[in-house]
Amino acid sequence: MGKFLLLVLLSFFQSEKHDFHTSITNAEYNPRTKSMEIAMKLFTDDLELTIKNKHQLILNLNSTNELPEADSLIYNYVIHNFAIQSGKKSVSPTFVGKEIENGITFIYLEIHSFPVAKELLVRNTVFFDTFDDQSNIVNIKLDGELESAFLKKGQETELVQF
Repeated sequence: MGKFLLLVLLSFFQSEKHDFHTSITNAEYNPRTKSMEIAMKLFTDDLELTIKNKHQLILNLNSTNELPEADSLIYNYVIHNFAIQSGKKSVSPTFVGKEIENGITFIYLEIHSFPVAKELLVRNTVFFDTFDDQSNIVNIKLDGELESAFLKKGQETELVQF
């Protein structure tokens, strides 16, 4: 049942118009580089609306008129709304880049020298300031084990245990 729900949810991401507000973040620990590699999947129109509401700027993502500071605005927004904390140590991710495809913006982040722990505190409030029905799914893969957090207003953080 869980795989079916995930497939249905992922199929919704293939449409530019949507009546729901959900993001999916995948984080995977890379033991070779000792870093947490993070990919966020966001609706581009939701991202543009949020930045417009916050800064009164139009990003024009994936166009010839894209705002030169778009990456910086997106990165600053994301790091203020997303964190994975290992133990008592919270480390800000580095912005690796973004890709835009079919109305979806993929944001790539990395946390270097990530301190591995069996409990991770996940916070994801992306778009909570824009949509009352926003939910964020965070999938974390550590040592081949996959755990997920489902976050929404009123439940902005979750302790993920491996």
